[in-house]
Amino acid sequence: MALDLKPVKGGGQHRLKVALKMAWRDIRRHRGRSALIVALIALPIFAMSFAATAGMSTMPTNAETVTTQLGQTQGRLGTLGAQNAKAIQSIGGDTGYGGWHGGGEPDPNFVPTAPMDAVPAGFTVLPWHSTTVHTAVGKAQVEVNTTVTDVLNPAFKGKYTLLDGAAPATASQALATRGLLERFDLALGDELTTSAGTFAIVGTIRPEGQGDGESYLFLTPEQLSAALTQNLGPATAYLVGERALRWDDAKELNAQGVVLSSRSLILDPPSKAELGADAEILQNGWRSSAMVQMFLMGGLIGVLALLEVGLLAGAAFAVGARKQQRDLALLAASGAESSMVRTTVTASGLWLGLAGGVIGAVLGTIAAVITVLVVRNQGLTIFTGLHLMWLPALGLILVGVVAGLVAAMVPARAVAKQATLSALKSGRTADAPSKWGTRIGGGLLLLSATLMAASSIATIFLGGNDTQYLWAPWLAGAVVVGAVLLVFALIFMTGRLIELLTTRTSWLPLPLRLAARDAARNRGRTVPAVAAVLAAATLSGALMVGTASTMADASDKYTWQANLNQSVLLLNYVDYNYVDVGGGAMSSNAATMVTVDAEDANTLLKEALGAGVRTQLLRGVPDTSKCEIDQQNEQMKSPGQELKPTVACPRWLLAEPVGNSCELGKDWKPVNLDHWRCTGALADSGNIRNLPTFVVGGEAELAALLGRAPSAEARKTLATGGMVLANKVYLQPDDTATVISYDPSDEENFQGYDPTSPDTNYMRHQWKALTSHSIPAVVDAPEKPLPYFGIMSPDAAAAAGMPVSDQALLATIPEPLAPAERDQVQSAMTPVLDQNGYMNFETGPATNMAIILWVIVIGGALITLSAAGITAGLALADGRNDHATLASVGADTKLRKAISGSQMLMTALLGTVLGVIAGAIPTVVVLSQQRGAAIVVPWLQLGALAVLVPLFGAGAAWVLTKGKLPLTRRQTLA
Repeated sequence: MALDLKPVKGGGQHRLKVALKMAWRDIRRHRGRSALIVALIALPIFAMSFAATAGMSTMPTNAETVTTQLGQTQGRLGTLGAQNAKAIQSIGGDTGYGGWHGGGEPDPNFVPTAPMDAVPAGFTVLPWHSTTVHTAVGKAQVEVNTTVTDVLNPAFKGKYTLLDGAAPATASQALATRGLLERFDLALGDELTTSAGTFAIVGTIRPEGQGDGESYLFLTPEQLSAALTQNLGPATAYLVGERALRWDDAKELNAQGVVLSSRSLILDPPSKAELGADAEILQNGWRSSAMVQMFLMGGLIGVLALLEVGLLAGAAFAVGARKQQRDLALLAASGAESSMVRTTVTASGLWLGLAGGVIGAVLGTIAAVITVLVVRNQGLTIFTGLHLMWLPALGLILVGVVAGLVAAMVPARAVAKQATLSALKSGRTADAPSKWGTRIGGGLLLLSATLMAASSIATIFLGGNDTQYLWAPWLAGAVVVGAVLLVFALIFMTGRLIELLTTRTSWLPLPLRLAARDAARNRGRTVPAVAAVLAAATLSGALMVGTASTMADASDKYTWQANLNQSVLLLNYVDYNYVDVGGGAMSSNAATMVTVDAEDANTLLKEALGAGVRTQLLRGVPDTSKCEIDQQNEQMKSPGQELKPTVACPRWLLAEPVGNSCELGKDWKPVNLDHWRCTGALADSGNIRNLPTFVVGGEAELAALLGRAPSAEARKTLATGGMVLANKVYLQPDDTATVISYDPSDEENFQGYDPTSPDTNYMRHQWKALTSHSIPAVVDAPEKPLPYFGIMSPDAAAAAGMPVSDQALLATIPEPLAPAERDQVQSAMTPVLDQNGYMNFETGPATNMAIILWVIVIGGALITLSAAGITAGLALADGRNDHATLASVGADTKLRKAISGSQMLMTALLGTVLGVIAGAIPTVVVLSQQRGAAIVVPWLQLGALAVLVPLFGAGAAWVLTKGKLPLTRRQTLA
């Protein structure tokens, strides 16, 4: 009877069931390895699931927007800021929901209506104001944000919530946020004295959307004086009623210059037909674009995480497949096709991927729910509500399944190709290296080098031309692509590198020799592990080189305003008077120059900082502020007329000798960035400075500016009526300095500049001199490039015709101030500071570069050690029989610990070294294309990552690995 070889009906389903059953039994038999794979897949799924729910919980829904913004009212009216009656608001008004406000050309005859005067018929109005009152803290008057309305009105339910205490019973009682109580160290029942009166705080309010940490005082209109009420400005009108306010109401109010924020418009937006031509713009809310941006960023990070996890999970599946080798070989010997063998291995990926996806998605969602609830209970405004993302969680479960299947595919394909007889034997042959991997890696390496070299050559060729800025994104993109190709090239070549490194290991100690041979024999496990470490180290290396270079560049370009622990208190500042011009807008009235008494400022400083502070009055040439203010105030008296200034406002500077100017390139940067003509004090006249450009005084002033004792020559020059320069670029060949004045408003005297000429600097000396005077001079430069030309004697200033007055008070403290001390100083100096003034003591550039770099090292080390540790654990599990054989022939029990440490060392060392190279090289190439950019390679931190981290991991593996192992029964086939 002939054999019937036709496929049995339903045979595919039967084979799948068998494969799933065998995979499930293998998973239960090897729970440790299975748990590891599940954890590897679950971790990134957990992070993405957590980010989905937590991230979406930061974005308010339309209902949440309505509640937190409008409470239970139908809407509110505010100032639209329109310039004509054709302005169109967004759908959400001023709540942030929707697009933008449209308008047209300004209409000079348009007069906007106040919101309180535009209330539609049938609505009750709740006026709402936001203002500031002042309370005394020491000698300072501190502003307190104040909301003026009845916040406990039922119409504001959802917008304001009473947390503690009770409603005010009298006009002398008020409500506040918990943040205000903490700010001023108050308890319920305590009194707060303000410019609006003294109030006992009887309850705390949480303004939804702002949180408990904000500092707010809540008053009613009846609690304000008549003077404060007049200065409140236009009120926002909250509308209480039954009728819904729709788009027709909004357009009618917009024509009056009033914006409508309506509950109905947000919950039930108008159709495109109602909105008209601007529908797409007016409907375009920020929420949808923010959601897309968040998911794209999260997806990119998630893919990178799954890539690294896939490499490690693939190594784990490779070990598991070898553990199944005999079972699968028996299955093949009984007639199973290679597809059946592949299905059996990939079925493990299906089970473990499903488990990892479900566990990660469920735990991530639960963790996000707990986080949102706890944070919201603390009164923080990070989360607007709890938004469970079930659909993305289900999608992430599918992602976990796909990750498990992909990680299992390569080991499944390798096992399916194995010879059945050799698989049934106890021995095992080494993985056969693929020549194509090396060839592909070499090709990618060549392509990477070509892209980065071409980008650098193109940058040099363009040489600062204007077209360089057009090509800059493409050139940088070429380097980024080259960097990615470099990583993949090293991954493809890892197998060959392992082979080369492990061919001559006879001179190594026995544990290292055994670990090297194990790595060479099991490339299917070793290569993914090294690649995972390489990927993590690449990012760490790039971050370290980039961070170190960026911070060094910022340090090099830091603008010093004074020496360390010095502060410059200006004794003259401009006070701009602002007036309310209606509609909530403010305009500047006539400005005045305010002069601070130096003795008063000195007394306050001494009282605030104690005997340790040293002060020095700096007299010098005033800037042109007062003169220009007088001209502006004169202009304001005759609006619409262009008046020619009757008096010039001259400025003073030093003339450079011919040939001392800094030569600029086509990119407006110095041709020689480190040349002495381009560095030093006032090398860039555009810097913001508080020091007088010309200081007039003697040895005491010079010592305070230098931060040290002046030279004998400098003291002699000042004593004899000369000048001490802060930069030798201004010293004339005959040892003099030329002081000139010029009129910046006289454009006819503008000399212009030629950036290609060595005698013309774009940043200096563009004007013809009104006056010129030579003074004997020497150079005694400060250690830092402080922004002043130099210090001259009073006689020299008088001879040059320079006006001199008190300009600044230079304060020097022995050591940096703590935050509390800075607040005390600020409070003490408030009487002599303008409204925006602040006492800033010079701290120099950021000095935390080393800390940031070590944080990166620690982050890279955690990823490196986790990847290498997983590999070492898999190697121990995979080589259990080999270790048993070693034990049976009398090997020391400590050998297993030593082999584990050696395997960790080899994997981590190779991966980190390759990763540091792959991360540092492209970063250096990018920085080298930016002329003038600092390039710093932090060798110490890179060395710690490449050497110390693997050594630490090896030590940890040695300690944590058990030395004893029971003998196992060996299986043979005669």
